[in-house]
Amino acid sequence: MNEKLFKFNVIIAFMRGYLQIVFILICISGYALDTEPNEEVWIDGSSFYKAIKHRKNSTLYFREWAPYARQFLEDEDYFVAIQLDKAFDPLPDDNIDLPNLTTLAAIGEPQLRQDYYGFLESFGRTYGINHMVLPDTISLSLFEKEVIREANKHSPFYFLHKSSLSYSLPDTRREFESEADATPTIWVTAQDESTKKLSKWSDKLDDDERLSFYTRLRAAKLVEFIPAFELPPSLTNSIFTASTIAIDPHERFPLQDHRISYIGTDQPLKRRLSQYTTVLGYRVSGVPCIVDLRNEKEKVMEGDIVIGYEPQNSDVTTLLLPKLEIADQDVLVGKMLFGANGIKGRSSLKGARQIRNYGYLGYAGPEWSGLDSYHLQWIDSLANDAIKKFATPGMQVAVVKNGSVVLEKEYGHFTYDSLQPVSKKTIYDIASVTKVVATLPAIALLVDQEKIHLDDSLSSYLKEFSKSNKSQVTIRQLLAHNAGLLSYVPFWSMMMDGDRLDAFYYKTPEDEAKDIRTYGLEPDPIMLDSLKSFIVRSKLIKNPSEYNYSDLGFMILHLLVERVSGVPFDQFVIENFYQPMGLKHTAFNPIRNGISPRDIAPTEYDQRYRNYQVWGEVHDRNALVFGGVAGHAGLFSTALDMAKMMSMFLNDGYYGGRQYISKETLDQFNFRYFENNRRGLAWDKKDGKKDSASRLASDQSFGHTGFTGTMVWADPEEDLIYVFLSNRIYPDANNWKLGELNTRTTIHDVIYQSIRSVN
Repeated sequence: MNEKLFKFNVIIAFMRGYLQIVFILICISGYALDTEPNEEVWIDGSSFYKAIKHRKNSTLYFREWAPYARQFLEDEDYFVAIQLDKAFDPLPDDNIDLPNLTTLAAIGEPQLRQDYYGFLESFGRTYGINHMVLPDTISLSLFEKEVIREANKHSPFYFLHKSSLSYSLPDTRREFESEADATPTIWVTAQDESTKKLSKWSDKLDDDERLSFYTRLRAAKLVEFIPAFELPPSLTNSIFTASTIAIDPHERFPLQDHRISYIGTDQPLKRRLSQYTTVLGYRVSGVPCIVDLRNEKEKVMEGDIVIGYEPQNSDVTTLLLPKLEIADQDVLVGKMLFGANGIKGRSSLKGARQIRNYGYLGYAGPEWSGLDSYHLQWIDSLANDAIKKFATPGMQVAVVKNGSVVLEKEYGHFTYDSLQPVSKKTIYDIASVTKVVATLPAIALLVDQEKIHLDDSLSSYLKEFSKSNKSQVTIRQLLAHNAGLLSYVPFWSMMMDGDRLDAFYYKTPEDEAKDIRTYGLEPDPIMLDSLKSFIVRSKLIKNPSEYNYSDLGFMILHLLVERVSGVPFDQFVIENFYQPMGLKHTAFNPIRNGISPRDIAPTEYDQRYRNYQVWGEVHDRNALVFGGVAGHAGLFSTALDMAKMMSMFLNDGYYGGRQYISKETLDQFNFRYFENNRRGLAWDKKDGKKDSASRLASDQSFGHTGFTGTMVWADPEEDLIYVFLSNRIYPDANNWKLGELNTRTTIHDVIYQSIRSVN
């Protein structure tokens, strides 16, 4: 009887195994049927999660923090290793704010740092974190590298370098423990393709969430499943893109055309595409034509770009989309067509390539990027209140989240007479924001090219300073406003004789007779020579080692860029940044560069020198002496162009498929080097005292403000960019109401609160 029972169990086990194999084969063949026999399609199943799948008796190494990692902190079957980044916070979602790497680097007391390493280890072990993996040191500053070395030395078996990681997994936990005693090594397990774990974890979800999760996985036809204790906020968006297949035999993506045609019935998509470029509803010769086959059959012609659910012939540029909500697809189609989103699939026919994210800004609604649109309506109230109280006649506001423009609005008019409304193309004098979007990238590029070094003295490049009181001042000190320079010197007034220009500086006797002054037009070389001489001879503050915000340092850096590069300052930044990045509305001396005054917001009525309404000329008089091109002021731009520039900084120097500046170089600028100085190199940062940015912005955030009522700010931790442009100095530069109302910072607060209200 026992023998029969044994045979029966063997048969049952065999049949069960056979049925499992058949089931797997059916799944594989079912997927294969969805693909054209002659077409190879690759889908990146790991593109939307970072956790390493696992099995028992191993250490789970989480390369990035994800909410479902908490599931394993309480599971005694596994060890857990958490990768630390510059935030240095192993549990970023626990509402406990810990000092980040930069803050630790700034602490000058070694014992205090040692105490903190001990606390962090105790904190981690309490929560079930067995190891913390230290960040790579390649792009870190010397001070941050020292923190990494100290942490590893403090507890080498707990704070591990990435070089300790191995992908060779021991068979037993005992073996792991014996090996771990000998050398601090984490074993990262191989991918486990079983879906049982998925079922186990998803059982903890509510019925509606679980049904929605499985439905979307099925709709996306994913061949790999993700382990999810709970769904990360970005998971839904990522799943949509993960199954998109691009067939691009002619390398049409990304589109960057001035005009496109759209043939289809999806009007919301047409409106979405119009945010990127001009969209026509009919075919025009030489203009790319997008044919939408999702809802109705349309005629496809040679050279068209097709959007649909079914593949066309292999020679047609096509986006094949999963059958999901049209509204969700509209955002993604625009981002993928115009290079703001990588396309996770590819066709290998005729050498078509995988299409990466080119880093262009995309467009999306607030909810898509995790903001509460209802909460953002407070921005309208704040903007209109500022205009009503005569703090500024008008303004532009732009918000970028996760690489998408989620808000781009204009308020008010050029002037208080309300004759000309502000538009997206209205150009503002951005004043001192010039320091970070012109001088900073110019200096960073020269550092990248190894033509200059941050700790070189000024006199190494500008010999005229070699016998001055600034001979030993370094480039780093100039950038950080720590060179002992005076805040402001009205050099322009040194060229005056009473209320007229000194006769020495008029270009011709006729100019002198008519009192025609050449500021901002084509300065006489004698005038520029005098200006440089004034800068060289300018005095220092009483304590040169103290922080003192100064325009003079950036005037000097302007001269340095020209001397080292051999190219005029404006030409250097235009050719290396603005032109290739497509910043069509960014320029020094905009009128001279063909921009109509009708597109430029006016600034002050200058009663001290020009005696006329300043409109299209730089407001800053010292910049005017430079001919309207200076390192501290002079640039004009729009909110969207500034958002693109800040996006390049936020993306580690990458934008539009091009690496403009290396990450290693840019990281040196977003760091505080001097005591009692909140600034990085050129960047303004937070210190909790007189911050321009929101109190909710992270310590890693960076930005700058401008005298004319402007502000740019980026936050790497939130992947957030905020731009505020205005002409608050119209018609009088002594109008301080914008600052008194704190409009710029309060709007920044609202943006963060909008994110918090969703999370």
